[in-house]
Amino acid sequence: ASRLKPPLGGGRTRLHRGLARRGGACLRPMAVLARCCPRLFGCGRGCGRVGFEDEAGRVRGGVRLNLMTLNMQYYSNYPADKAAAREKLREVTGVGKDSAVDVIAVQEGLASVDVLDEIGYEKVACAGSRGIAQSVREMVYGDEAALKNCPPELHEQILCNQVYVRRGSDWLVEGRGAEQVSSATSLHGGEGRCQGPLAVRSMVWVKLRKAGASGPAVYVMCTHITGGRFEDQYYLQQLAKERRDQPIRCATFFSHRRPNPKPDDIGVIVGDFNALPDYAPDGPMHSYFKSSIESAKGIDLDAKQKGITTAQELESLFEGYMTSPFTALRELGWTLAYGPDIGPTSAFGHLIDHMALSRSVEVSSVEVRHLTNQRFSNGPPDTNLVLTDHNAVKAELRI
Repeated sequence: ASRLKPPLGGGRTRLHRGLARRGGACLRPMAVLARCCPRLFGCGRGCGRVGFEDEAGRVRGGVRLNLMTLNMQYYSNYPADKAAAREKLREVTGVGKDSAVDVIAVQEGLASVDVLDEIGYEKVACAGSRGIAQSVREMVYGDEAALKNCPPELHEQILCNQVYVRRGSDWLVEGRGAEQVSSATSLHGGEGRCQGPLAVRSMVWVKLRKAGASGPAVYVMCTHITGGRFEDQYYLQQLAKERRDQPIRCATFFSHRRPNPKPDDIGVIVGDFNALPDYAPDGPMHSYFKSSIESAKGIDLDAKQKGITTAQELESLFEGYMTSPFTALRELGWTLAYGPDIGPTSAFGHLIDHMALSRSVEVSSVEVRHLTNQRFSNGPPDTNLVLTDHNAVKAELRI
């Protein structure tokens, strides 16, 4: 059974109805005909038309796009057995099957490492090749503990966002590019915190269109938003605004700067948001706050400077910081392709890898593909071969 993506944080959003208009004639009255004769409206068999709007204004039917988000953790957990790792990647991407992933949005890849090429994917966009990226050492702020867990030969390699397209896929690349989405700010504070210029964050994008179809183009925008254990220590400073601004910059590219725009284009922001979309009083972000944020000396220093005196206010500001990317996208009318019910994607029990869409389309299936094990679980391991500290997510969209 098909499932429609939930709105960001719940509530009603304005649904874009551009796809329902063609040549000035509204196609919605033909929805009944579409049910009776789906070949007219994009059955996914190369018949040209791509979907229709149902009574609720949602794009239904259409052609299939299998999209995956995958954080490689700069290969710090990648197995020494490369052949076994290659087979694991074949398994999670479904290469050779009808349901194989068409497009993979990679975060924390390395410009010099191309393991997906070995299983049939072509790197079509890379922030590293565009000069909008930094070395592993710079991205972890020179933290010795983080570098110790990474092979020394990778410390100076360029860490970046990338997009791959499967060779033989019917989705053709019509454009590509990259933009910096982080600002030129610096982290200052002391008390054992990492300091220096904010690590560079990018968005790489590709414009795709289904071969032989007359339907909309899809802009896949891969990003990794500021956040994580180094930067979270500065949430009381300017980073709440920074986390909010970065997805806005991605969405603004789509709404104002994408090349050759058409009214029915679809934007998908894919990547690591370093947070769940909603903050629960007994949820994993609250646990993270209690264990790693509330009692940190740097946080206490910033709180005193800002006159924050209660734990409730401290946590309320942390909640706003963590959820700010989702708040920003919700205000722009973007919605999420899936929610926490799919399970965690980080090894720490959080769903932090997301897909946000510019307008409502059918999400016919979503699945977590296990590439890591949970660090705080009494259950059996999810995988016998760990590749990274994230699970991948595969979503089937109907465009």
